[in-house]
This record gives sequence, structure tokens and C-alpha cells, in this order.
Amino acid sequence: MARQEDMEQENLNEEVTSVGEFVVVPGPITSTIFIEARISKDWSDIWELQEALQARLSSPDNDSAVEVGDDIMVNPDASVTLGQLFETYKDIIESLKVVEYVGLETATCYTLNTVTVKLQAYQLYDTEREEDTAIPQAESSFMPHVRFDGQWDELVFESDLKAELIWIMTNILRFSQRSGAGSRDINPLILLYGPPGTGKTTLCQGLAQKISIRLNSSYKQTKLIQIKTANLLSKYYSESAKQVDNIFTTITRMCQDDPERFICVLIDEVESIAYSREHSTSNGEAQDSLRATNSLLTGLDRAKGLANVIFLCTSNMVGSLDTAFLDRCGLRIAINPPSNAAQYTIIRGRIQKLIDQGHITSEKSLPLYDEAYIEYRADGDGPMAKIGAKILAILQLINSGNAHSSRGISGRSLTQLPELAILRYLRGEDCDIDQALDFIKRFVISQESQTVQHRGHKRTHSQVDEEFGR
Repeated sequence: MARQEDMEQENLNEEVTSVGEFVVVPGPITSTIFIEARISKDWSDIWELQEALQARLSSPDNDSAVEVGDDIMVNPDASVTLGQLFETYKDIIESLKVVEYVGLETATCYTLNTVTVKLQAYQLYDTEREEDTAIPQAESSFMPHVRFDGQWDELVFESDLKAELIWIMTNILRFSQRSGAGSRDINPLILLYGPPGTGKTTLCQGLAQKISIRLNSSYKQTKLIQIKTANLLSKYYSESAKQVDNIFTTITRMCQDDPERFICVLIDEVESIAYSREHSTSNGEAQDSLRATNSLLTGLDRAKGLANVIFLCTSNMVGSLDTAFLDRCGLRIAINPPSNAAQYTIIRGRIQKLIDQGHITSEKSLPLYDEAYIEYRADGDGPMAKIGAKILAILQLINSGNAHSSRGISGRSLTQLPELAILRYLRGEDCDIDQALDFIKRFVISQESQTVQHRGHKRTHSQVDEEFGR
């Protein structure tokens, strides 16, 4: 795939307007929208197509309106927005999504000729998952990859964390390119920490996917290297330090040999090789663990001088991490269990996906959280309750059970819940939305009953129901 040298076009309005005796020259447009064009892998000249799309979408005559989240290709007005390009490339452009808006938050709908348009075209790799021959302790994938497609959109967090992380990584790499990595004071290392099941690993994978698209004009190729530290320690016991050193030596060589290739390294459960040396010494831990931590710190120090690498680390046990490792983290971000609104958005999204796939039938739309909350306050979980109220009642059921065990509900468990419930209880070929919600509720009650029994409480199923007002 040929590299495009310059794809960041500034969209300045050159029109001059006369007002009385004065000539008004509009200032530069300060708002920007980012659009991602997924191109069929069978198309060879992606950069020519990107240039054509960029020119059309940035045209001063293009007054089409778009919103963040829109896929222009499925919009009824796609032929108007794209002009002649629509008929020419409609079978080649698989999606054309408006993914982000940066600027004054004055509207939710934006006219293309009033904003700067930045378009990134990409094709998905579809290679099989494989061990990296250069780094046998890791799995590697060229990015963006079909395996991670859609993963980013399914992640739900309370704040605008996803957009912030994209910009953080973008700025780290741009600063390194402009001033040289050797002059930077911040390590290219981001640590995401929090309880299991909060989406840390998936977030890192999705982030690597998005960055490979966002910066495709800056780097000719992006590679994700995933290091499974738990496997590393078990497979190479007593040689962990040597293996860690080999990993960083190889990554350093890869970055130096090809500065136009971006390397994103994901170290999952980093506590396995970054465990506090102070705790290890006091607890009599094996010397191999201490040496592995030392090798990790040395490797990170070497990587600080590389302009085309970023390390993404996850940890479920931030309190056990070595202080020297924490000091080397350029950024530390807590990933907490989802809030009530985020919980609703997660489970709503999964149910909607099952509807889109044909596993659930529904003629009713799934309301957003605010509307569902109003429904729940008005009707509760009674016989006439609407869909949103029923979903919130299920979430209250889950949270009530977790309160008894001091557990926080995880995004992972919510993501799996609708499908698990249907797989367990469906006895026919079809499942409508009301059946699906009933299955989910039954599944939650069943799981809570098992948890109660496991804790040794001699309560019957009906007593569990009575306790939660069911």
C-alpha cells in the first residue's frame, strides 16, 4: 500500500462578501469533523480514493449535513453528499462514518462546508492470529484488523475517555516526530488499571485500531504486539528476565529499522512482571520475579528514545506495582465499574446487536437512558412497563445482589448477559423482545440464587425473590 505524503488539507473559506463599503473575509474554520472510510480490501489504490473523497467532502459547495455516528453510505442523501463519487465507488466504500467532532459545542448536526473535514481511508487486515516469529512470547497483528472491527464502538464509559485517549496517543506521537523522542520528558507508556472485567484490554486493542486509522498518513504501517505476561512467566519460568530483555531488544530494533512503522505494545496484566520489588523481598518471592521487574524497567528506559512506539499496560492490582514502574508511566488512568447510565447503555447496545443479527425480534425501539429512566420512574417494573423500564429493573436487580457481596458489576458480565440468558432459556426458533427481557431477568435471579447458596446462606429461591421485592 503506497504511503500518502500529505492528506491534512486545511479547509479555509475563501469567499469574499461585500457589506456596504467594507469587504468581509471570513476567518479560518476552527471546527473539525473526522470521517473514517472503510474501503474494500479488493481495491488497490486507496490513496487515490482518499484524495477524491477528501476533495468532495471538503468542497465549499458541499452543504450536506452530518452528525457524529452517521454512516454517510447508508444515508438516503448519500448520492447528494458524495456526488458522482457515489455511483462510482458505492460498491467499494463499505462505510463512511463520522466519528468525531472537535470545536464549539453549539449543535449536534454540522454542515460540511462550515467545518474542516479530515478523512482517513483504511482497509482491514484479515490475517489469522499468530505468534510473532521475532517475538515468540507475543501475538502480533497488522492494524487495523478485522478481528477488532466494531470493538471500539461497543465500549461504554462514563466520561469521554475514548476520545481523550485517542488524542493523548496522537499528541505523544506528534510531539515525538517533531522534536525527536530523545528530547521528550514523558515516557510513551499509558497504564490502565481497575477491577477485572471493566474493559481495559479491549480498550487498549480498540485504541490501537483507532490510532492505526487516525495516523495512517503519518505511518505506512501499524503493528500491535500483545504480550501475555502470565503465559510468559509460566512458559519461561526462571528465564523471565532474559525473555523480557529479549522482547525489548527486538522491539527497539524493529522501531529503529523502520521509523515509518508504528509499534503499539500491549502488556496485559503487567503486575506479573512489574511486581513491587519491596514486597517481593519482604515476602521471599523468587529472584526471577525481581530480575524480570528490573529488565522491564531497563527496557522502558531504552524505549523512551524511540519516536514510533507506545506501550499500553493493564493491571488489576495497581497497589502491587513497583513504584519505579509507576514513576515511568506517562499516564495512569483508572477504569472503574460502569455507572448506572453506562450499565444501561452497555446492555441496551448488546440487545440491539442481537436484534440487528436477527436473534431477537422487536418492533419497538430501545430508548436511551434518560427516556428509560423517566419510564421507570413512571411505571416501575409492572405489567405495563415499557422496554426501558424493564431493562432498568433488571439492572437494579443485579446491583442489589452485588451490594450484598460488595461486588461492582463489570462491563464484561453485562456484555455477555443477554446472549447467555437466551442460550439458556430459549425453547423455540424465535425470540421477541419481551421474551428476551424475561429470559434475562430469570437468568439474573438464577445466578443470584447460586451465589447465595455458595455463600452458605440457607435461603430458598422464593426468599431471595422476597428480599428483592420480586
